[in-house]
Amino acid sequence: MDALNGWLKAVRADGLVLARTRVAGPWGFSVQACEAVVFHFVAEGRAFVRQVDAETIELQAGEMVMLPRGHAHEVAYSKRGRVIPLESFLALRDGVLDSGPKATTLICGQFKVDQHLVLPALRALPQSVSLRAGMEPGSSSLSDTLRMLRHEVETPNFGNHIVVRNLLSSLFVYFIRSWADTASPAANDWFSALRSPQMTRVLARIHEAPARSWTLEELAKEARLSRAAFARNFCALVGEPPHQYLTRWRMGIAAQLLEDTELRLGEIASQVGYKSEFSFSRAFKLARGLSPIQYRRAQQS
Repeated sequence: MDALNGWLKAVRADGLVLARTRVAGPWGFSVQACEAVVFHFVAEGRAFVRQVDAETIELQAGEMVMLPRGHAHEVAYSKRGRVIPLESFLALRDGVLDSGPKATTLICGQFKVDQHLVLPALRALPQSVSLRAGMEPGSSSLSDTLRMLRHEVETPNFGNHIVVRNLLSSLFVYFIRSWADTASPAANDWFSALRSPQMTRVLARIHEAPARSWTLEELAKEARLSRAAFARNFCALVGEPPHQYLTRWRMGIAAQLLEDTELRLGEIASQVGYKSEFSFSRAFKLARGLSPIQYRRAQQS
C-alpha cells in the first residue's frame, strides 16, 4: 500500500473537535455544507443523522458516521426531531453533561483536507459512511482510538489539544484504511486502483516523485502495460487521465509549500516538476483560480 501511504502523508487531515456533550431530552442541530470531512460519534445513547435525498441513519452507542464531502445534514434525538443551527447548539450545549440515564453522549468534529488534492478519493466515497467501532477495549484500533478521544475531551489535562490532534489524525487513517479494505473491487474507482498492482505502482511513484518529468510512456512502463492499455485502465479506475492526476498532485504539494514555507516560487516550481516560475504560476492559477502569490497571501491572512 505504498500509494496509500504516500497519499496519507501528503493529505495531512487536520482534525478538530467541534462539540462534546451529554444531552438528554429533545435536541438536534443542523450542519451547513462545508469543505471538510465531518464526523459524529455516539459514545452512549443514540442519534439520527438526516440528509436530503438520503436515508436517515440511526447511530447506536459505539457507532459513528463520516460525511466525506461535508454535505449539509441534521443530527437529532429522533427521526423527526426539531433542530437548531450548529452554532446555537454549541453555545448552549458544548461541554455540558446531563446526568439523565437516557442521555446521549456525542463527539462531533471535522477534518480539514485539501479538496483538490483528495478529489479522486472523495469522488470514490459515498455521501456518508457508517462505522461500527464498539466500546469494548481492544475490540479494534478504531474503537480504542475513539475511547481515548472521548477520555481526552472529557478529562482536562495539560497537552489535551496535542493528544486530540494526534488521535484525530489516527482516526482519519483508520477510516480510509477501513474503506480501502472493504470497498468493492468492482467499483472501478480510486480505491479499486489501490488494489491493482499495475496502478498502485504508478500512483506510488507519482506520490513520491512529483518533480520527475513523467511521460505517458514512463508511467506505462512503471505499470508494465502498453501505453494505450495503461491510459485506458488509469482513466477507468482513477477517474481522470494520468497527467491530469499528476498535475492535481503537483498543485496540492505546491499549495502546501506555499502555506508552510517561505520558499521562492522558483524553488517550489522545481520541487513539483516545473522548469520555470512562469510555467508553474500559469499551471497553478489554472488549477486553483489564484496565482501562487495570491494563494500564499490568502492563506497568511
